[in-house]
Amino acid sequence: MIYSEQSDNILVTLTLVGNQNAYEALVIRYQRAVIASAYSVVRNTYMAEDAAQDAFISAWMKLDTLREVDKYGAWVCKIAKNCAKNMLVRFREYLDMDMVLNYEYEHGESIEESLTVSGDYDLLHESIVGLSGKVKKVIELHYFEGLSISEIADRLRISAGTVKRQLYDGRTKIGKDLCAMNENENDTLVEKVMKKVRELSMWRLKDNKNGFEEAYNDVLADIDKLPESGDKN
Repeated sequence: MIYSEQSDNILVTLTLVGNQNAYEALVIRYQRAVIASAYSVVRNTYMAEDAAQDAFISAWMKLDTLREVDKYGAWVCKIAKNCAKNMLVRFREYLDMDMVLNYEYEHGESIEESLTVSGDYDLLHESIVGLSGKVKKVIELHYFEGLSISEIADRLRISAGTVKRQLYDGRTKIGKDLCAMNENENDTLVEKVMKKVRELSMWRLKDNKNGFEEAYNDVLADIDKLPESGDKN
C-alpha cells in the first residue's frame, strides 16, 4: 500500500487499528501546516517545531475521540495552537515581551485569558524558576536566541549530548515532556514524532498502565474541549 495516496479517512482508520505507517503518512502530509499554526502563536521557529511535535503526539493519543476522521488536518492544527499557547505561558519568564505583546495584539486577548477560557488556569502558575542555572541558560540560548544544539555546545563548551539532556530536563520540569528518550539532534519532525509514538505504543502494551494518561493530562485536556472531539470511538 502506498500510504501517501490514501485519504485522511483511510489513514486515520488504519492508525486506529495500530498501523503506525499510516500515522506517519498523516504527519508528513500535515507537518508544514501544523508548524505554521504553532508559529502563528509563538513567532519562534524552535518553539513552533516543539509545539507541532507535541500536537502530533497528542493527536495520536486522542485519535479515537475525533468525531469526523476526514477533519484530522484542521483538528491537529487547532491542537498545535493550544500547545503553542501553553509553551508561551510556561516560558513566559524568559520570553521577549514583543512576542507576548504581538500575540495579545493580534488575538485581542492576553495569553492568560486565552488559556483561562479553556480551563487551563493552573498553567499560569508554572514557571522555570526551579530549573538549574545551566538548564536555564540552554533554554534561553535555544528558544530565545535561536541557537541550534551544536551552536549551544560550542558556545558553552559542552557536548551536544549534554545540551540535549539539559533541554530535555528543562522541558520535563516546565511541562509534560513529549520527547522520545532516543531522540537525536538531527532527527526530522516526522522521526521525532514516530519515535515517541513507538515508545508510547510499547507503554500501552504494558500490563501496568498506571500513570499513563495522568502523565499527559496537561497536554491532552484541551483536546477534549475542541468541537471536533467527542467520546471515544
